[in-house]
Amino acid sequence: MKKICVSVLSFLLFHSVLSQLTALEINFIFETGACFGITQELVYEGDSRISQLDWNDLFIPNIGFTTQVSARSFFFSFGLTSAIPAVSGEMENFDFLIPGSQEASHYSWHKNNLDKDFTLEAAVGYEFRFGIWRITPSGGFQFRNRKWTATDGFLQYPIAGHWTGNEPEVMQNGPVISYEQAIWFPFAALQVGVEHIVPHEGRWMYSVQARIYPRVWVESNDIHFLRDMQFYDSMQGGIGNSFTIRNEFFPQHANGLGFMVVLHWESISNVRGTTSSNKTGTATGPAVITEGFSAGTEIVQSSVSFNIFIPLFRR
Repeated sequence: MKKICVSVLSFLLFHSVLSQLTALEINFIFETGACFGITQELVYEGDSRISQLDWNDLFIPNIGFTTQVSARSFFFSFGLTSAIPAVSGEMENFDFLIPGSQEASHYSWHKNNLDKDFTLEAAVGYEFRFGIWRITPSGGFQFRNRKWTATDGFLQYPIAGHWTGNEPEVMQNGPVISYEQAIWFPFAALQVGVEHIVPHEGRWMYSVQARIYPRVWVESNDIHFLRDMQFYDSMQGGIGNSFTIRNEFFPQHANGLGFMVVLHWESISNVRGTTSSNKTGTATGPAVITEGFSAGTEIVQSSVSFNIFIPLFRR
């Protein structure tokens, strides 16, 4: 009797998997667009902020692709997005070295050059259909690697008191500071969409997705070329979230080809950790943790993209 039950359950499981595979689809999504935002590099002494570097990205063109494998309502996706290196904006550096004061004591301004910015993401989910409504919970993992170099610009260091902006500008030439981040986190997402079919025209889909990142890990490397120093930060915790709006259109006689406009907003905050430092160079010894000091980062960015949905395989 036990063998019969096992055989029946095995047959049902095999039949279920087979029925899913008979509806297998493989799709490719090409993406091109631009993003903008700010990444703050923060240093604390105890609970007091003593340094803040604002890496402002005013315009970053990017391209990417996603491969999606679907079996009926289940799907798995893997995507890669990469920015195109360019002068992306400006970097502002504020120091807060006057005890008990939240006003900046020193300031510098530099051109912000994006050296690299790529993202890898894997996700799995299930789409529920209720008439014209689509409810899609999903989860996944994302990894990013980003690097900027601040060049040229000027310093304004008061002889005494707070920075006012009226101090003489001491001009700088060449690389001043570089900053690189490796970021990874799991995420959970929920997407709600509605489908609208226009006769003789095609199918429209409007959707909103919300994501939450319950824990974020960040490793960073900051090189100060003028001081011949490099700093290593190991941070974790905090929380992140994002919202995405999609407008999709699939023409009636295009054999599954589709077009999408995607708006995206994201925030990562309250990520803190240790900081260590040493001299730049290859034979300077290991970095030493700086006791009493800590590092942090805050990220806010938005993007807009135009995507092309290309069906590759349907069974």
